[in-house]
Amino acid sequence: LDDFFISGIRLVMDINVGTHDEAAAYLKVFRRIGRVKGFSPVSYECFDDVDSFCLDGNSNGIEFMIYDLEGLYRKQFREGDIGQKRYKELIKEPEGILRAEVWLAKTKAVRLCAKAEDIFGQIINLSEKKQDIFLEIFVRIIPFGDFHKKGKAEEIIWREIKDTRLRRRMLQLVELIPEKKSLYLAQKAMECRSIEKVIGAFAKVNLSPVTISKRQDIKQLKNIYELCISE
Repeated sequence: LDDFFISGIRLVMDINVGTHDEAAAYLKVFRRIGRVKGFSPVSYECFDDVDSFCLDGNSNGIEFMIYDLEGLYRKQFREGDIGQKRYKELIKEPEGILRAEVWLAKTKAVRLCAKAEDIFGQIINLSEKKQDIFLEIFVRIIPFGDFHKKGKAEEIIWREIKDTRLRRRMLQLVELIPEKKSLYLAQKAMECRSIEKVIGAFAKVNLSPVTISKRQDIKQLKNIYELCISE
């Protein structure tokens, strides 16, 4: 084993959100996250014409992607090549599935996440802690909580948060994210030293600071972490 090294590894989770329309609705909201700390939006040729949200680590060697699995199947398979019956079977299988991938794309990312320098230790730790590693990256990108329209999110904050200063910060973040088109840039614009406390307050009331666009027909989306746990 000492003659080898792990240059990369993909950690994958399929999340059943119900229907194709719900999968598309989640992805529209995720794209409103824009840039997060340590990651920037990126496009991949393999996802051309596939609904997706992808980020590339600026220097950490980690890539993140979440996409409509049905859309990917439709791109990869052609009805004329495999027959109408088989095509319909294949397309039906991934309907309503969001596939999320965390790619440790460089050796340094593997070492950091596996918390081991030697190849044997990396294999053991990655095998035993793969779910924890996946969620550690996932939670840095996708905020915890239900997604609501902006007005409803503000209503929840006013009702649930009694600390006036904290409430003001939370309302400010909800306002800034669509304006800055980025969760990270919104947080920077706030110049708040206790931003982790603000994000934690959203999680405590099961509310995402990222809101649903007024152009979307859907009014609420369930906390994606509840769906992850059920997998």
